[in-house]
This record gives sequence, structure tokens and C-alpha cells, in this order.
Amino acid sequence: MFTRVQRIALAVLLAAVATHAAVAETLLLPLFSTSDHSAYCTDALQRIDSASDRIAVMLSSASWEGHPLLDALLSAQARGVSVRVLLDASDWAPSITEKHQHVLQRLLEGGVEAKFDDPSVTTHAKLLLVDDTVTMLGSSNWNAYALSEHRQTDIMIEDAAINAFYRSYFDAVWDRSTSELSIELPSLPSTGESAVIPLADWTDTQCYGTVLLELIRDAKQSVHVSMYRMSYYTQYSDSLSNQLIHALISAAGRGLSVKVLLDDCAYYEDSAEANLLTALYLHNRGIEVRLDAATETTHTKLVVIDERTVLLGSTNWNYYALEQNVEVNVALVGLPELGAQFEAFFQQLWAAGRRVTD
Repeated sequence: MFTRVQRIALAVLLAAVATHAAVAETLLLPLFSTSDHSAYCTDALQRIDSASDRIAVMLSSASWEGHPLLDALLSAQARGVSVRVLLDASDWAPSITEKHQHVLQRLLEGGVEAKFDDPSVTTHAKLLLVDDTVTMLGSSNWNAYALSEHRQTDIMIEDAAINAFYRSYFDAVWDRSTSELSIELPSLPSTGESAVIPLADWTDTQCYGTVLLELIRDAKQSVHVSMYRMSYYTQYSDSLSNQLIHALISAAGRGLSVKVLLDDCAYYEDSAEANLLTALYLHNRGIEVRLDAATETTHTKLVVIDERTVLLGSTNWNYYALEQNVEVNVALVGLPELGAQFEAFFQQLWAAGRRVTD
């Protein structure tokens, strides 16, 4: 279902974008993917196939097999669309660079302007920009597992100002000039007002976490979280991840419904341990916590507040994601119709989860 919004607020001041951009209407399409169907892949393919001018893609993980999106980029380039693709390369994990080298080479051979990011920085964003209006972001990577097996939350935003915001951000990361970007966090909308707040982070910024903390602290009824990775750090009490976790505990102490669903992370020992320790920490402080089934991968990074405000994107709740990585998110504030759809998806995931003590 589409949702239209009247008021837009921008979260990060980029050189080419005004601090606030008022538009007549913003079109929002939530994309819920399960192991049976990738709504993101279906919609992204349609957007790429309909592109007439330019496409920009920023990916943390991509492979050629098992989905049609990279081939669609080559087709778009062949029909005259300008296509740019930025892929993550890694100093600390050479296997990431090696995996992406094949993708990079095939894109270049097809005429696409493609390159690696700064290998000293982790680009964890999943961002697709089509022409001057369409923005797609969320948790979906471009590989077979992400697009055919994982549970994901993404969104399509059709709006010129929002597209311009993320395009300016893409250009800065592409040119490795993020040091020239300045931060200007907005005031959240007043009660009864709606806002779409684009959130873009890079090394040493905390836009997502700062906005999310304020929204959790202002919550009146509920905070429901479905997160792929969540880390509580006993040795770093002031970490942003810890602050968010304590904000959940405080919300529960105010009588709010606070629920946290975490991925089992059965395939990654360090993530599984982090999630379990965090789940037990929350459980012991009165928070309802569930883990997904070991046979599922719940790759979502979703927060639903009061069934009317939603934060989603690429950011997990751990140190590197919140404070170091290149990440892309969005806050959709004061939108009960949209919030109800994300709440329903959360409840679907929650119902299939298992208690942390089981």
C-alpha cells in the first residue's frame, strides 16, 4: 500500500540540498520480504527497467547468481541510462574485496561506471537511486541469500527532494569527500505532524542513533524492534548501542510495550553470541525478547514506535554500524497508516519467534 506525506524534514545538511524541503506529496511503498518472496527484488527490478536517465547503486554485498538485478543494470546501461555502482572493499576482510572483484569486472565490461569504496571504510548501505525521484533503501543486499531466503524490510520513496539528498550523499561517498559534509540534525515534528527524515551516516557520525534515541524517549505506547545484530558492551558503558538498549529498558519502565526480536545468527558465531548475551541482558531487565528460528535469517533493521513512527535501513545496533560505517536509513515519523503496516509485519515475525529462555 502506498502512503502519501505532506511534510518533509531533512536530517543531514549536504552541500546540494536545503535543510528543509517542502513538497506537495511524497509516495512511500513499504517492501516486506520473506523466504518465499522478495518484494524488494520485484520492485527494484521494475524501477531499474523503467529508468530513463540515471541509476546509482551503493551495496555492501553483491553477487551475480540467483537474482536479476545486476543483469538489469547492464540492460539499462545498454539502452543509454547512466549507471554507477559503488561496492564495498575491505582492508580487514579481503574475502569481501575478492568476492566483489568479479562483480566489478563484469559491470565494467558492460559499460557501467563501477568502483570500490575506500577499503579502510565499511560501506554497509543498501541504496538504489533511479532518475531524479525514486529512492530505495533498507536491509536487502544484492545476493541470492538476501533476495530469496532472508526476511527483510525496505522502502521505496518517490520524491525529488529525498532523492536529491541521498544522491548528494552518494556522490560524496563516491568521490571520497565525506569530510566535506556537515551535520545538521533536525527538530522532530510536533505532535500530529508527519515527516520523512533521511538519515545518512559515515565514519564518526551518529545521525541514526541520535534521532532514534530521541524518538524512543518520546514514545508513548510501544517500541517494537526487529534487529539482525544487537550488541551490549559491558566494557563500553557509554557506547551508542548501550544507550539505545538502556532507552528500551527505560521505556519499559514507563509502562510501554517493548518487544525485541533478534536473529538467531546460527551461521555466525560472534553475532550469535552477541545477540544471545544482549537478549539475556534485556530479558533479565523485564524486556520481552524473542529469537527467530535457527532455520530463518531475519535480516531486518526495523523499529516501530507507537504504531505510527518507523525507522529502517541498513544499521544494526553495534559499535561499527552505529559509529563507523557508511550506512543509510530513514525515519518515517507520525504516519499511522504506514506504521500499521510495519507493525503488522513485526507482529508476524514476533509470532514466529521463540522465547529467549526456550
